[in-house]
Amino acid sequence: MLFFLEERQGLSIVLKETTYRRKDKPLLKTKAPNQKTVRNRSQARAGMTLVEVMMALVITGLTVGGIVDGYIYCMTATTKDALYMAANARALERMEDARAAVWNTQSYPVVDQLNTTNFPDLVVNLNKSGPDPAVITATVKTTITQISTNPPLREIHVDCIWNFQGTEVVTNSIETCRAPN
Repeated sequence: MLFFLEERQGLSIVLKETTYRRKDKPLLKTKAPNQKTVRNRSQARAGMTLVEVMMALVITGLTVGGIVDGYIYCMTATTKDALYMAANARALERMEDARAAVWNTQSYPVVDQLNTTNFPDLVVNLNKSGPDPAVITATVKTTITQISTNPPLREIHVDCIWNFQGTEVVTNSIETCRAPN
């Protein structure tokens, strides 16, 4: 159906509705040259084409795929960070044990518990929480070397070596120097 409008001073006024039928044409609509045609919006665009639907599905699929990929990346990074922190804690524990060892050069006989043989390699569990509560093991290695004899000074080096997802070997290292008690 067509409506004919005439605009006067910013106001739209419906003048008339005209529809003519002829035998050779099903519907003939006429309008005057100075009148505007107003159509119903639902008639102008009744639906979407197959190409538009397919493009919408492709865009939606790419968006959802990106969100899922980002989620997986964040979960992996969070898990790796939790393991880093646990490995650091285990290395610090071993460092505290080495710093607590007695090394007294002023006593008779000299007491020296600060050597590598007193700190053998230690296999520990890296406890972590989260969606994958699998137990990850790490090896803590302690190396003690003499830096100087006068003044007496030793270096304590602790490595915590662990495997991330079976593909990446990660080493957390801590190092310090120590003098006798």
